[in-house]
Amino acid sequence: MSHHPSRSDTRDALEGIFGPGGELSRRLPGYESRPSQLEMARAVAEAIETRSNLCVEAGTGTGKTLAYLVPALASGRRVMVSTATRNLQDQLLTKDIPLLQQHLFPRLKVTYMKGRQNYLCLRRLEDEREGWLPLAEGPDPSTRIREWAAASDTGDRAELAWLGDEDALWNALDARSEICTGTQCAHFERCFVTRMRRRAFEADLVVVNHALFFTNLALETDEIGRILPEFAVLVFDEAHEVEDVAAGSFGVRLSSYQFKELERDLLQAFARAPSLARALGGLRRAADAFFDGFPATPGRYSLNFFRDPGGEEVDLRDRLLPAYQDLAQALSWVRSELEASSDDPPAREPLLRRTGLLRASLDEVFVSNEPDQVYWFERRRRQGLFLSVNPIAVGPTLREKLFSRADTTVLTSATLTAGGDFGFLRQRLGVPEPVELILPGEFDYRRQAILYVPSRAPEPGRPGHLEASLESIRQILEITEGHAFVLFTSFQQMTRVFQALSFDSPYRLFRQGQMPRNQLLEEFRSTPAAVLCATSSFWQGVDVKGDALRAVIIDKLPFQVPSEPMVAARVHRLEQEGSNAFYEYMVPNAVITLKQGLGRLIRSRDDRGILAVLDVRLRRRAYGRHFLGSLPNCRLTDNMTVLRNFFQGGASPANGGFDQ
Repeated sequence: MSHHPSRSDTRDALEGIFGPGGELSRRLPGYESRPSQLEMARAVAEAIETRSNLCVEAGTGTGKTLAYLVPALASGRRVMVSTATRNLQDQLLTKDIPLLQQHLFPRLKVTYMKGRQNYLCLRRLEDEREGWLPLAEGPDPSTRIREWAAASDTGDRAELAWLGDEDALWNALDARSEICTGTQCAHFERCFVTRMRRRAFEADLVVVNHALFFTNLALETDEIGRILPEFAVLVFDEAHEVEDVAAGSFGVRLSSYQFKELERDLLQAFARAPSLARALGGLRRAADAFFDGFPATPGRYSLNFFRDPGGEEVDLRDRLLPAYQDLAQALSWVRSELEASSDDPPAREPLLRRTGLLRASLDEVFVSNEPDQVYWFERRRRQGLFLSVNPIAVGPTLREKLFSRADTTVLTSATLTAGGDFGFLRQRLGVPEPVELILPGEFDYRRQAILYVPSRAPEPGRPGHLEASLESIRQILEITEGHAFVLFTSFQQMTRVFQALSFDSPYRLFRQGQMPRNQLLEEFRSTPAAVLCATSSFWQGVDVKGDALRAVIIDKLPFQVPSEPMVAARVHRLEQEGSNAFYEYMVPNAVITLKQGLGRLIRSRDDRGILAVLDVRLRRRAYGRHFLGSLPNCRLTDNMTVLRNFFQGGASPANGGFDQ
């Protein structure tokens, strides 16, 4: 993989791999040469050779994964691929990459990396044996983990199928950075994170996820937190997710749970230190008073532009300043007692580190007041309170930390443009002078799909909208005999529709939250005539081919909630700059999300079905044309008879309900 061919050599080589009668056609049963796949592969190769950035919108069916992997791996440079969803990460590692290793790159070294919290910490496991960490109820779980740790090569919790997602035992054993002592740890050489890093530094291809990538980028000066190797070629698959993930990583976050967890671990590590116990009592009282001072209503709210029950806009940080000062003082007291303690367990350094990080994060939220940052909090019903500080715009940060140092960055997805233009992505992410390519999907939407949009129903939020939507949903489900996704922009609306359908639907209904996501999808696929009601997490990264899915119904245009702190701050910033925030931010963002949701339907050349958006604003409002112009080129109707005729393969009368 060290040879660097000329551009003409590369083009010929790619033609010999992807073209008719090429390597993939000869070696893979059922492989069909696709012009768009070859065009994308050539664009990726060109970007790598010229050290350019590339944005590619590759429609469903293009085969974009192989189109970026083959030229990237052939370049001889270290490649890092980052995905937004676990499904795509698993597909890469279990399907696409093994296929390339078998047929094209037999000596390819590959590894995957996850966030540190996915790996077992051997020091914490030893602490658990000695009683410094909370034992699980009964000896069996911790015994099973010790036996697994002795045999595992990775220490990845995904190998523990019996361990629940929220199991408290794992929280006491994971390798998160704030509890790590790095090279000072006695287990450093055997550490699963150390082993993961070494595999990555030896690999030609490293597969990560967006969250890990940007967390690592934010921690680049932290030798303990930073785990990713250097790379020459970076590919963001599902790149439409990058802005929100990056914004969440370049910031500060702390929670009420972190204070409880710190108190628990300090008490167990320094059980015989009465002065520290008194300091911890003070910390507990101060933390309770501080977090109880926030509004009790679940949801996300701005800290510095909070509207109180009387409608007045206030800065909660001013109101809670005395409680913050008491909590900061209590943390300093704990830290002083910890430093002065005569006991010296191995847990001292990471506990000191955690105490310092909590104090620094608390100060960041309450002391700083940067105009480029969003200060907000989230109250969750069962998980307490979270405080966050995040950048309003990530473009300048990505320009400095990412695009200025990567040789080539490829951003790709089936949905990157709005109205056939990359301007929204380019501006939001700060991509400098990218090469841009839009590749249509390989599917014939005029033949395979029809788009239903009502013309007479009430608009969302108006009286009668829910009833009209339910009537449309029932009629479409009758036409397709179930076999549908019904996707919602809010959990509340999903619950209402699900409950209403449950009274009289002849089809088996599933609802998001009934069971784990993958299990829910498997149940949907294997159940005849099933209907799945779901919210945002099912709008992307979900692949149901064939007859199991005949319709995707979306309740309304997926505009972001204007009161969400991050959204409100971005809109306010754009308006301050003289931009039309609605058309330059809200509409393009919703267009890309809608394209993702509707993209669940047609996943192969044999798929056929109904796309429905139950929002008359697509027809009535001026911005509707921005959405319609970005959607698949399929026929548009508001007539249920036309839908029935299309689905049953019947002929329609002249212009029979089709929009022109």
